[in-house]
Amino acid sequence: MSAYPPADDRLKHLLAQEINLHVDTWKLAFWIADGIVKSPEIRRELERIAAAHAAGQSCGDRHCQHCWNARLTDQETSA
Repeated sequence: MSAYPPADDRLKHLLAQEINLHVDTWKLAFWIADGIVKSPEIRRELERIAAAHAAGQSCGDRHCQHCWNARLTDQETSA
């Protein structure tokens, strides 16, 4: 894996890449991403989702592709 972006800043860079699709400048994208990664509420939610996944449980987030796929698989095997 590439050394850039560094692992401790990867989340910010990934968010900025997505945000940059909708704003005019990288500077604005990085500013928004910085606010997101520093938000205690967002950090807690990321930790909750990661803990649920690590325990093999559904995180319950309707936008989680992993849990959505598992739910569809469960519904198909139940039918």
